[in-house]
Amino acid sequence: MIKKNVGVIGYGKWGKTIVDELCKISNIQFILRSKDDYKDYTNKVDWIFVLTPNNTHYSITKFFLKKKINVFCEKPLSLKITEAKKLVTLSNSNNVKLYINDIENFKNKKIKVNKLINHIIRTKKDDITSNSLLYRLAYHDFYLLSKYIYLDKIKLIKSKKINKKKLNFEIILKNNQVFNFYYDINRNPAEHIINKTKFHIYNINPIKKMLMSILYKSHTSFKKNNQDALNCIKLITKVKNNI
Repeated sequence: MIKKNVGVIGYGKWGKTIVDELCKISNIQFILRSKDDYKDYTNKVDWIFVLTPNNTHYSITKFFLKKKINVFCEKPLSLKITEAKKLVTLSNSNNVKLYINDIENFKNKKIKVNKLINHIIRTKKDDITSNSLLYRLAYHDFYLLSKYIYLDKIKLIKSKKINKKKLNFEIILKNNQVFNFYYDINRNPAEHIINKTKFHIYNINPIKKMLMSILYKSHTSFKKNNQDALNCIKLITKVKNNI
């Protein structure tokens, strides 16, 4: 395997985790922090990994796509659906690849969806607040359930409980199927469960599997990944407006 040359922008807690895996499977040409000037770093890289704060994703990703360099972007692609759509269109028109983090898809889990009520539960001890739970946690569940939940199917969104550490809401579809999302970041043990499927228990390295798929697998569906990313942003916006 000929290793890809990659550049990294963003070196926080998650950035360091990604870099640890990239070191094993690629040649890292540079690592910049989110506030560094990245505009002179366009030579000799096959991929750029954008691991910076959410509000910087759009401008950084746009710059490298315009330079016709493949981009992996941490989720969400943008906080605005209009910007996210522009990035997907730009990647297509410039014939370069764009991939947004969907790590939970690489845990080899199968979800059984119930016809009536479905429970999505995630608990952990964390110092973040409920303001970021939709992007930090619910985002993953939205793409995991992308076959079932998208805007045209939603009848109602009901908020049940919101405080600094908890978020609980229901998405009710037009066929009366219910998806109940419960997030608590002031509770141990750490769990991530969709109905009876436990995403917090796995025997593989999903980060390595995701990165290998992006960099080296020819069958990776970038189109589906992009569609899921757009759907997640739309759903988050919808939920935010209804809770």
